[in-house]
Formats: sequence, structure tokens, C-alpha cells
Amino acid sequence: MKRVIAYLSLSAAVFLISLMFMHIGFTSPANNEADSPFIRMIICTLLCIVIIGFSTRYVHLITGLAGLDSAHLNLGFTIAILLALFVEFVSFGNTTLEPYYEALADRYKGDTGEYFYKYCKYVFMGGQALIAVRTFIHSAFLGLIKTIIKHCD
Repeated sequence: MKRVIAYLSLSAAVFLISLMFMHIGFTSPANNEADSPFIRMIICTLLCIVIIGFSTRYVHLITGLAGLDSAHLNLGFTIAILLALFVEFVSFGNTTLEPYYEALADRYKGDTGEYFYKYCKYVFMGGQALIAVRTFIHSAFLGLIKTIIKHCD
């Protein structure tokens, strides 16, 4: 039971971290109608990808949940990241964010800012999707190894 609580709390932390960076980098500037949230969006995108990437990769060793049982933790991370991606996808399509970023892209028409404001959200979500794929594959490998070891005995 202790491990289940640890798995759930770490997965919830990953979920909340990604939503926090989305709020700081994308939702907050849209709500405040900031003129150019260029730097904030870049920093939040990079920090989100780096922090989630490192935390899902190295948390096993820090927490003592390493080994073959960490397949469950990786699966929890995968589910948490996919849930965060769903929430982000829905949030980017809502009536507040989409018109704001379309207006920013129109303001910088013919410049690199046009493409940045249109596609930065996809980089933000795509980086997290790659981490989800990595954690899922890692979980599958650990599950496969665990199954092979059980059947060898």
C-alpha cells in the first residue's frame, strides 16, 4: 500500500507540474492579454520538458522505487502525462487561449513570431508526449523482464 501511495503521489506531482508550467507560460499571459509573452513561453516550455524528463527518469533512484517494480511507476507517469496533454489540448482550444494566440500570430504576420505563436503550443505538448512514450517503453521493458524472470524460475 505504501508503494501505491508513492506511485500515485509522484504521478500527481508530474501532472501538476506540467499544468503549472502551462498556466505560467500560456494561460496567464492570455488572461492578462500580455503584449509579447515570447520569453515566458520559451522558458516555461523548456523548464517543463526538462523537469518532467529528469524527474521521470531519475526519481526511481532518489525515492528507492528502482528495480523491476518501477514499471508501475513509469506506467503512472505515462498516464499522468497523457492526462495533462489532454487537459492542455482542451485548454488550448478554448475561447480564451486560441483567439489570443491567433491575434499574436496575426500581429507578427510575415515574421518568425507568426510561426512561433502558432506552433509553440505543439512543441510544449510534443515534448511531453515524447517523455510519455519513453516512460511507456521503459515500463514495457521492465514488465517484460519481470515476466521473463518469473517464468524462468
